[in-house]
Amino acid sequence: MGFFSKDIKTLDDLFVHTLRDIYYAEKQIEKSLPKMIDKATDPQLKAGLEKHLGQTKGHIERVE
Repeated sequence: MGFFSKDIKTLDDLFVHTLRDIYYAEKQIEKSLPKMIDKATDPQLKAGLEKHLGQTKGHIERVE
């Protein structure tokens, strides 16, 4: 087939692989947002980033 890596043979494998990618992305966002919050000067932007950080932490908890 060539589309998937050799580690992905079933839909379950694809699901786990995708979930790992999503988890990695959420962890990177969780790591980056506090730096953005610290540098934000606009109160609305800061509040939006803080809200997003809370949502991101919730996503991580659900995946774990």
